[in-house]
Amino acid sequence: MFRKSFILILCLFGSSYAISLNETIDLAISNNKDLKSIEKSIDIANEQIKLSKKWDNPILTIGANDLQFDTTRRDLEPMQAQYIGLSQKIPMNDRLKLQEAISIKDKEIAKLDYEDAKLKLKSKIIEYAYSLKILEKKYKLLNEYQENIKNLEELSKALYETNRANQTILLTLQTMFYKVELEKENLKNIIKNSYLKLEEITYEKIENLKLSLELKEVILNKNIDNHPKIRVLELNNEKFNTQALLEEAKKLSDIKVNVAYFQRDSKYKDYANISVNIPLAFYDRENIKVLSAKLKANKVNEKLEDVKKSFEIKLISLQNDMNSAFKKSNLLEKNIIPIQEQNQRLMENYNSLDLIKPDKLYTNLNEIIKNRIVLLDVMKNYYLAYSKAYYYTQGQNK
Repeated sequence: MFRKSFILILCLFGSSYAISLNETIDLAISNNKDLKSIEKSIDIANEQIKLSKKWDNPILTIGANDLQFDTTRRDLEPMQAQYIGLSQKIPMNDRLKLQEAISIKDKEIAKLDYEDAKLKLKSKIIEYAYSLKILEKKYKLLNEYQENIKNLEELSKALYETNRANQTILLTLQTMFYKVELEKENLKNIIKNSYLKLEEITYEKIENLKLSLELKEVILNKNIDNHPKIRVLELNNEKFNTQALLEEAKKLSDIKVNVAYFQRDSKYKDYANISVNIPLAFYDRENIKVLSAKLKANKVNEKLEDVKKSFEIKLISLQNDMNSAFKKSNLLEKNIIPIQEQNQRLMENYNSLDLIKPDKLYTNLNEIIKNRIVLLDVMKNYYLAYSKAYYYTQGQNK
């Protein structure tokens, strides 16, 4: 709790403070209103468990019978009496235990729904956070790209003045510069809106994220048995089967016991009445409800198999995406870009000997920047797959 409060203070009073991914997740879990709303369902389920074990309230009856037109006379005949009675339903056939079992499952389902919502929230924050850092790095690279275009433009002007370049090159470079400016403006807007999305789910203004962009070869955890969504479906299946048992138990309906005491005039003795009401299961309602509950259990079971298969396919697909992105990033980072950088150094050496045109240096340098931007796009695809996989694997990967 102290750690979360400390994070809040830093966010409120230190806009330059770089907040980490874990701290951002903590903020979201602490503040997110949708999550708090889902959490309330656990409290509701707790109260339902208490309610499921309680008997129905007894009914108190107070009255008088054989009233005459002369209401002041209560001694005219033996049947005149004042009475007080109690009626109480008595649950039969372990109905309360079955109701309690259903309520306990509802509570477990509510807790799992909360965990599932937390996983979705974490997954979304991871997606936003990595996307933001990649966009920010891309923005810096576009600035470098513009710097190179400017340098190339100055070189082209010098060459144009000595009749070694034509004006078309200058116009092309100017167009390139403004196209990059257009892309930068687009990126700037996406970055602003991405921070707003983070603010929307964390309820805190975040201006700087501390995050490492280092790709790793990850093996996704394929064990989905304990995933909250899977467990919710399993518990719903169990719940409807218990509901079927409850409907079966209701064939022996709750009996109602009635006791009343009748007070008469002093000439006559007082007396008491006792009766028992027993509902009779004549019209097959309970059997219909039993069948309905069993059909619901079968429906949930079929959905469970469908969701399991969907999870398995999704995990394989995300693993493929991550593997592919990791290999492509290695090719760019360890092969293509280093070769281009080596080529750049060689060209600079040749240029010092006047063996290569200067504009080739900037052209190659821009190609390096373009490939770095491609690398960032590959990284974005990797982290998009990673963030989605976080939900399915609950963050438990190798």
